[in-house]
Amino acid sequence: MNREEAVKIVMSMLEKNVEDLEMSEDKMGKKLVDLGVDSLDVMLVIMDVGEAAGVAISDDEAENLDTPQKIVEFIAQ
Repeated sequence: MNREEAVKIVMSMLEKNVEDLEMSEDKMGKKLVDLGVDSLDVMLVIMDVGEAAGVAISDDEAENLDTPQKIVEFIAQ
């Protein structure tokens, strides 16, 4: 998967799971908590992103994915 596809998936899953969040490229480096994503939403986003990208993301790996950019890098590997 290329970076562009990964960015689209991550942005859409964040917007789907987090009320009133509008993602843009400049928000990709911000911590999820700073974007208003609570711990339950983080897990929902990670699960949805993994499913949409066809990538298995373990709980241990998910703990390190604390920015949209890190999620993109992980699924674009």
